[in-house]
Amino acid sequence: MALAKLTDVALRKAKPAEKDYRLSDGGGLALLIRPNGARLWQYRFRHNGREQIHSLGAYPEITLAAAREAHRKARALVADGINPVTSKREERQQARQRELVEKAGSFDTVVSAWRELTDPHLAPLTIRQREREVGKYLLPTFKGRRISSITRVELAALLKKVEPRAPEVARNLRNYLNGIFDHAADHGLVDANPVPPRRILAKRASTHHRPLPFDQLHKFISDIQASSAEPATKAALLLTMLTACRKQEATGARWDEFDLKAALWTIPEERMKARREHVIPLPHQAVKLLQALRDTTTSEALFPSRSKAGGTMSERTLNALLERTGYAGVSIHGFRSLFSTWANENGENPDVIERCLAHVHQNAVRRAYNHAQHIAERRDLLQRWANLLLPQETAQELAEAA
Repeated sequence: MALAKLTDVALRKAKPAEKDYRLSDGGGLALLIRPNGARLWQYRFRHNGREQIHSLGAYPEITLAAAREAHRKARALVADGINPVTSKREERQQARQRELVEKAGSFDTVVSAWRELTDPHLAPLTIRQREREVGKYLLPTFKGRRISSITRVELAALLKKVEPRAPEVARNLRNYLNGIFDHAADHGLVDANPVPPRRILAKRASTHHRPLPFDQLHKFISDIQASSAEPATKAALLLTMLTACRKQEATGARWDEFDLKAALWTIPEERMKARREHVIPLPHQAVKLLQALRDTTTSEALFPSRSKAGGTMSERTLNALLERTGYAGVSIHGFRSLFSTWANENGENPDVIERCLAHVHQNAVRRAYNHAQHIAERRDLLQRWANLLLPQETAQELAEAA
């Protein structure tokens, strides 16, 4: 004899008991009534030989008609060999995934999340370069786009467009994109990383910064000093040359890094490319230049920005100075190469030279144990280098001009 089907009246009249009990509607569908008054629709079925329970929701939120429809769909899945419990779980996961994509799936949102995760591990100079290049090339192209809609063909086209005029930037952009899409893949926003391989960019031989010939050094300095540039800009370039530092280390310098009485400049690790504090013994010419500069400014920065309050001189300012004075083909970084060439050709201690340049030794064991600062030797070497660039009397004139 077939069991009678449930009715809305019977469901409303059903009262809790001391123990759980069920009201069956047939075909495995039943309403579980608990002592606390909870009423839960359940579908009992067998899958791969095991009895399982599929929860369909609570009554009366899920009406009898809705429960029967859900039961019908679940039975159809079982008939096809599909477990409705796992199927429902997958549907919830897919819904969460769709919600995630809606909230965090745009390209610019992913870029922000990627930078928030990775920027803290980078030097400030690297962060600024990344921000500049991403802001100039990637965001204008893909901002607002769903990241999953961006194709490998589009990425390749962008990189090939940038490469002819800025090959190094193109390589940087590819690295950024690789990190961005890896981050997206890790968070389920894309199925796979579509960034094209390195081979789409032409292989280029390594190039070194072209230094100024030795016999043009004094004329170069004379031309720079005779230019109409701001005294602080000239001083920044001279400081870079006298100390063999990188231009960003000079343009970003602050007065609290200097002890002019001890003639020492201590650059904190966060401003160094190798993320290691670097101490530079200052030659007499640099000290005179800085003493004169100190009398003309109240800023915490040696070379404050003229457009950004609290900021420092743009690295591009020094390049512009060379261009205005007819030395557009000369690289500022090349003065480090010039110093290295001069010191090595004169038979100086290689360790002292490398410490002057703030290079980290490639040999891990030697790098770990060779912590010697070589301050005295470096002071002597940099002083002789400064004497080559600026005789003492010339240095005094420059200091007074600054």
